[in-house]
Amino acid sequence: MFAGGYNVKHPKAAAWWRQGNLLHFGFEQSPAELNEAGQGMLLNSIAYIVQFTEDLPIANTPSGFAGPYPRSRTSVSNVINNASRKLDDLQYYAAPSVMSALKGKDRPACKEWFEQNGKFLRPGAEGTLVVDEEAKAFGVSYDSPVFFDKAIAALNESGDNKARARRLLVRYAPDGPRSGSAKDWEAWWKEKPPLSLFQPGRRISLVSRCPGEETRHPQLGIIRTRPRRPQEMRRRQ
Repeated sequence: MFAGGYNVKHPKAAAWWRQGNLLHFGFEQSPAELNEAGQGMLLNSIAYIVQFTEDLPIANTPSGFAGPYPRSRTSVSNVINNASRKLDDLQYYAAPSVMSALKGKDRPACKEWFEQNGKFLRPGAEGTLVVDEEAKAFGVSYDSPVFFDKAIAALNESGDNKARARRLLVRYAPDGPRSGSAKDWEAWWKEKPPLSLFQPGRRISLVSRCPGEETRHPQLGIIRTRPRRPQEMRRRQ
């Protein structure tokens, strides 16, 4: 991947990147309008991406070019923990509700607030970060390794905690059995490989990164990846 000359690299800054078998060639000119260097880059890009026919994207997230892009929690912690940054810069990453909670706080107080609330931040409708009060009340961040186990177990309970767990599961795993029982969610979760990854954005799709294993991809259905040969591993490093 390479990106433009931004101090902070947001999704729109990337000019060229690969994720799984997808390649983003971020230049608007047609091939005929590209200069010699651009045409060479395009041809090299095509030759490069055709090697990854059996790779899959590791996350399903909203496009930064199709609307507000989700900010990362790291952006907030970077501002708070970097004494050379102004705390006012938080407004570029945090929603008004978070800015209101931080209003009047000095840097040490902001650090304390982030230690308590940072893991529960998630992008809101405009992409800026809000505190997920339901996840905070539930006591587990959505990217915690125990999130799914605890949330699915809570579906066997009754009352507010059960309803809260279902809303969190639907929010952070929209490809799951949305109205299913605890057993349905358990079966869905068992299909996911141990190296499933979590995307700290508005949406999660769990995708296998285990070559040689059969799994269910949310867009492609049942797939089976071929184990890579040692020479392939060396070539792609």
